[in-house]
Amino acid sequence: MKYLKKLSAIVVLLGLWSVQWYAFNDIQYNWYKDSIEGLERQEYINGFESWDFLPHDKTTRAEILKIIMNASESEIYETGTQCFSDVATYIWYNKYICAGVEQEITKWYDDGNFKPNGNVTVLETLAFAVRAFDIDLSYLGEWETWFQKYQAYADQKNIIKKHAYTIDTLVSRGQAADIIYKMQKVSSGQELSQKSDGCFNFQSMQSGEYSIDMNGLKREYLLYVPDNLNAETEKWLIVAFHGRTNSNEEVRNYMKMGWGGYSRSGYQQDYIVAYPAGVGNGPFSWSEIESIEFFDAIISDISKNLCINRDKVFSVWHSLGSYMSNKTSCLRWDVIRAMVWVASNGYNWDCTGPVSSLITHLPNDPLSPYSAWERAYSLKSENNLCQTETSSIELWDLRWCQQKTSCSLWNTVIFCNSYDVYGWDQHSWPKSGADEMRDFFTKIDEYAK
Repeated sequence: MKYLKKLSAIVVLLGLWSVQWYAFNDIQYNWYKDSIEGLERQEYINGFESWDFLPHDKTTRAEILKIIMNASESEIYETGTQCFSDVATYIWYNKYICAGVEQEITKWYDDGNFKPNGNVTVLETLAFAVRAFDIDLSYLGEWETWFQKYQAYADQKNIIKKHAYTIDTLVSRGQAADIIYKMQKVSSGQELSQKSDGCFNFQSMQSGEYSIDMNGLKREYLLYVPDNLNAETEKWLIVAFHGRTNSNEEVRNYMKMGWGGYSRSGYQQDYIVAYPAGVGNGPFSWSEIESIEFFDAIISDISKNLCINRDKVFSVWHSLGSYMSNKTSCLRWDVIRAMVWVASNGYNWDCTGPVSSLITHLPNDPLSPYSAWERAYSLKSENNLCQTETSSIELWDLRWCQQKTSCSLWNTVIFCNSYDVYGWDQHSWPKSGADEMRDFFTKIDEYAK
């Protein structure tokens, strides 16, 4: 890692910012790449012997405390005493924990232990950082629970939005770096926004076909860019995935999101739409391990060249593509604001954060069992910490819809099982799907109250 630090210093001194250089092997397409590199340049974080940072791995209370205290320039000193029975005096993090507790940056658990190797939540990370940077939150008034003032502050300052996590959500190494780096900026008087890098380095990508080299495999996607695109106003981004038998070109033609078709709302001018291509030639597959990284690469490619709102990234998927959507929403819940999936099953591995969801499935679907919606609905409700209460809701041509009425902040789950389809095919895309999906995304904050 010393060699990496030396390289970092050389790049900074020479000002070679146009060079595609990364401190770590595994952050090229990561959503938090800029923040990770920002803290690495200051030598507050490092990676592993493999030159990987492992941005999606969880971090511990001891690790996060060390980074926060160093980044905030908190006073750190050796006490020579054992502050907690589960923290040995000789271990590297003893001084951070003892100093952090004394300065009221962190606290212990009710049983008197600190649990240094325990995973840390997003809320704990926010609380540690606000205290370490000595930010006065008294102007926010009183709150019912201890964490609400930290949530309100982080949301207000665009550090992290309230809907992006629940009280139980564990923070990843990449997201922790992002929170801390943004806290550094805010504490120094900088104002943050949800604008992507492309708003400041606008490259004006056009509608058309693009490709990305994924470990030697050429992966392609179709891109729709509105005519009124500019560097001043950030657009919203939809990623639309096809199923097993239809290509991305075919799904673009029948989804009609961005290209062609009548729209009652005209919202297509507000969205950029990407249609990734699966592996294969029909049947297509999304099961390859690099498909999640392909999603990362598409988002990175677009957000770095076009002006998008980083808080308004959505996904829409059909059939097998819907399974991939659910999988992506589990693994990239911190990137996707809301998702829609049509006629597929659920996925429940590595689901740790919330994503507002609209699920549609017809009772007579011949290819995907109707019971699949129950699993998907249950899984997303669990991820969003929804209670059992529901209410009826109509979404234009999506009918017989049920909505969870009590979920985590600004998140929801809706299920609909009646809508008109093409050619009487009960596995087909809803006829008015493009409008319904755009309405859902446009009004997501209203639905999720």
